[in-house]
Amino acid sequence: MLVMAERINFQIDYLKSINQAKLISLYQKKVDTIYQQIDQKKAVGSNNWMGWRTLALNYPADWIKKIKWQIAQWKKLKIKQIVVIGIGGSFLGTKAAIEMCYQDVNDVQLIWINCLSPDYIATQIKRLKFPFGIVVVSKSGTTLEPAVGFKIFQTELAKFTKNYHPYITVITDANKGILLKQAQQHQWFTLPIPDDIGGRFSMLTAVGMFVMMYVGLNYQQILNGAKQAYNDTLKPNLTNNSAALYACIRHYLSTVKKCQFENIVFYEPHLYGLGEQWKQMFCESTGKKHKGLFESASIFTTDLHSLGQYFQEGTRNFYTLNIYLQKPQNDYRLNFKNDPNFGFLNGKKLSSINQAAFLGTLKAHTEEGKIDNLIIELPKANAYYYGYLSIWCAMAVAIEGYLLNLNPFDQPGVEAYKKRMMEGLRR
Repeated sequence: MLVMAERINFQIDYLKSINQAKLISLYQKKVDTIYQQIDQKKAVGSNNWMGWRTLALNYPADWIKKIKWQIAQWKKLKIKQIVVIGIGGSFLGTKAAIEMCYQDVNDVQLIWINCLSPDYIATQIKRLKFPFGIVVVSKSGTTLEPAVGFKIFQTELAKFTKNYHPYITVITDANKGILLKQAQQHQWFTLPIPDDIGGRFSMLTAVGMFVMMYVGLNYQQILNGAKQAYNDTLKPNLTNNSAALYACIRHYLSTVKKCQFENIVFYEPHLYGLGEQWKQMFCESTGKKHKGLFESASIFTTDLHSLGQYFQEGTRNFYTLNIYLQKPQNDYRLNFKNDPNFGFLNGKKLSSINQAAFLGTLKAHTEEGKIDNLIIELPKANAYYYGYLSIWCAMAVAIEGYLLNLNPFDQPGVEAYKKRMMEGLRR
């Protein structure tokens, strides 16, 4: 029996600035060249930073074995609360996946430590209930935010038990680094981050997988989605490769139409974490040399009652990417029988009203507002589609970076702030 591949539906029917045929004629040769350079490992960074692209095809069995072993140990310790310590790519993908698949998550409380705010940290410390586990994620071990957070919560953990080492999981470089050295010294359990996968592209490594699997997400479904996205983005044909097409549209709208930012819109709040991940993926990869689009994210219809006027009639320096969920896991049928004001809603499902809001806003913003709109229709919010979107988005990031003549895998601007911050602290 032939099983149809499951994929997202990328639509450009509401893109008014350029049609697909003209876009393909402008970009196909450029994308062909980029793919050729990637395949030959001649594109900058492609030789040593694109391990994420094929990771799901032959996922290391020993990673899964080690993750399952540590999960079993923590289950024996009855850990129902996990402090996840990391910054940027060390937590954004994990958080997005778990929020997206919230109905598949077991009763595990997650505390995210991703900043240096003393008030926030103090509030999270008050939430601690022993037994709890600590997951610290840092490839180099030198990033200040996770180093400080880990020291604080390691100290808090020691207040509950002298033998606190089994409650710590360290995810770091497999061969070197300060954090690895500390883990070996204290015999903390470690999981590796591969050398050829950078932080914001590491969501399918142990960086994301350990916590995702602990709370109950199906890792095989995540990998199946990633495999399908790999297949769908394997060749440069813009007619079939929607990730490459999306990258070209972004490049066209920013360089030709002079758009300055992309507004990502969700109609389901539990998908908002994808917007946070999208921000990092694109801004850190393409926001260089005074190039690239600024990423923002909104939840409709909520933000239509605060930002809606601007979106409809404000400065025309943006376009919208709508990420719309086709099949929510829940629904609710309204009872407005004999209601003089809202009787026309009687018997309607809440999903149909949300859809009407989506379509109405889409048409108003496109036709009257003169805003370009792109649509990603997401069939379901589950582990499979998280895996799919992760690789789909990563490929779009890489292609757009190369279209902009940038290295999509470094982040020199981030290093600049780190340097100045450390200089100030040492003084």
